[in-house]
Amino acid sequence: MKNKKLYLRIFAVLIVSFYSCDSDPCDDGYTEVTENGSTFCLPDYVAGIEKQTEYGNRFYHNEYGIIAFDNGKWTNPFGENLKNIEHNE
Repeated sequence: MKNKKLYLRIFAVLIVSFYSCDSDPCDDGYTEVTENGSTFCLPDYVAGIEKQTEYGNRFYHNEYGIIAFDNGKWTNPFGENLKNIEHNE
């Protein structure tokens, strides 16, 4: 009986340790980014996402990294306009 309880405890500890070792804390469709010492999840850029205001105005782009949609234009963190990003009018 003691062996059974011991095995159950070991099994429970293993399950918890594997569950908590997820290397990507972000949900699908989000990417983990670090900026100014802070780490957070940003929604991935897809064409037309700028119209969905519930996601805010900052996104992660595979080529440009963190991008923002302000005043009808895509910009990088340095304030430079990114003209090559598709914008659905």
